[in-house]
Amino acid sequence: RMASFTTYASVRDQVNAVLALEIMGFAILLAGAFYLLNRKTAVRMALFQRESAELRDLNARLQREIAERERMQQTLAVAEQSLAQSSKLAVLGEMSAAVSHELNQPLAAMKTYLAGARLLLQRNRPDEALTAFHRIDGLIERMGAITRQLKSYASKGAEQLAPVDLAEALTSALSMMEPQLRERQVRINRVLPEGPVTVMGDRVRIEQVMVNLIRNAFDAVKSVASPEIDIILARGETAVLTVRDNGDGIEDLDALFEPFYTTKQPGEGVGLGLAISSGIVTDLGGRLTARNATGGGAVFEMQLPVLAEETRAAE
Repeated sequence: RMASFTTYASVRDQVNAVLALEIMGFAILLAGAFYLLNRKTAVRMALFQRESAELRDLNARLQREIAERERMQQTLAVAEQSLAQSSKLAVLGEMSAAVSHELNQPLAAMKTYLAGARLLLQRNRPDEALTAFHRIDGLIERMGAITRQLKSYASKGAEQLAPVDLAEALTSALSMMEPQLRERQVRINRVLPEGPVTVMGDRVRIEQVMVNLIRNAFDAVKSVASPEIDIILARGETAVLTVRDNGDGIEDLDALFEPFYTTKQPGEGVGLGLAISSGIVTDLGGRLTARNATGGGAVFEMQLPVLAEETRAAE
């Protein structure tokens, strides 16, 4: 039997070498994992930054488009107001000759009454002269009413909506068209309800629509031997104003409310009246429709929401 005794130094060196190799391998694995994780995070960060930049660009484009659309809408609103004002001024120009004739009549009568009053005063008859002065005062009131209607029609209208009695507005619109209707001897048949028909709107613009409808009906019966216009105002779930003529009717109903569409001769119209009127009625929450009547002629209907009784009472 042989026994051999040695030290642990060589074994310890071997064990330390193995441990060092294991620690080195583990460190290399940790470093590789950290590198891969860091690389993945960097890639995600780059993608996030690119997506953020794309979102910022998209947001900027959307903001520019929104601003451009708002600017276009403002421009369109201004253009519509300008067209509406131009249409009213065009109607006023066409009515100027008839209105001048309407004003000349009371002016001539005033001249006659003044001459008579002068003679009565010279003959020491002041009571009879005072009667002539009262008649002159009535003629002045009539002329003032005509000029006030023209002034209110030429104005741009109120921005705030208020209760409007359609019967009163219709009376005002007919008085503006009275000289032309009397000159052509057009028969007007009016059917009105007993009570008021009140809607929420702008009276100036509502009268503008009424004048346009009556004027179109007047133009439609120019070639008719017995011109006749029916105007019916009714109150139900909605307020309905119907204007019917006995003319030749409408050929193209689809394009009737399109801007610059007209069946009139050159110089008689530019085709904006019905387009503007339709826009006004739509802005007030209603609608404007047209159709051909069964017995001939055209029928236009303006429908507006009726103002509730409790709302009028509160106001």
